[in-house]
Amino acid sequence: MKKILFTSAVLIYCLLITVTSNAQMTDVPSDVQKAFNEHFKNATIVRWVPIQDSYVASFTQGQGFRDAYFTTEGEFKGVGRYISVDLLPISAQEKINSTYSNYDVTQLYQFESVESGISFFAVLQNEKNELTLKIDAVGDVSFSKRNKIKDATKMSEPLAANTKH
Repeated sequence: MKKILFTSAVLIYCLLITVTSNAQMTDVPSDVQKAFNEHFKNATIVRWVPIQDSYVASFTQGQGFRDAYFTTEGEFKGVGRYISVDLLPISAQEKINSTYSNYDVTQLYQFESVESGISFFAVLQNEKNELTLKIDAVGDVSFSKRNKIKDATKMSEPLAANTKH
């Protein structure tokens, strides 16, 4: 149950990040801040986002942006980042290409969980529908959500376009 709730939190974060600003002020519990500093030395925080019973730190460390997930007690849950399709494992690429050939991948987010390893969240879109999938490294889909696109001319920008990840 905790895995489902945390997976939901990751999805909610991915959707909510489009509406948060880069200059967001959030009060972060000291345990969470301390845990972040222990896990990511020399990182530069861009923003903190509270989601359900957790906090997400968007930060840079070396090259590129990443997101670190913590419970309100400061327990580190995992790290994520936006990736391009070519960084997706070949078996997962083949599964998407064969099963969802009439869709285009508009967003791809890699999440490495402390509890369950690496998974990928993909947003696929065609002229009628948008799919959100949770995919493992071999291409098995464990979560799927479909939304109908009502007016293709009023589609929102892809999530990745609104961030510098």
